[in-house]
Amino acid sequence: MEIKKIAVLGAGQMGNGIAQVCAQAGYGVKMRDIDQKFIDKGMAIIKKNLERGLTKGKITQEEIDAAL
Repeated sequence: MEIKKIAVLGAGQMGNGIAQVCAQAGYGVKMRDIDQKFIDKGMAIIKKNLERGLTKGKITQEEIDAAL
């Protein structure tokens, strides 16, 4: 059995980090939390982290687009 999709429960510090790493590794990721505002905040942090990686030359824009 090959795992292609994961679900992350909680979009806080650990949850958004796990979701980001898995998305960058090519997995389909669903991130869930008790309120949409937490998901929005988690996604904002992921986008900020990816943009930081872009400015440091560690990731390309294409990799960012694929992860998001």
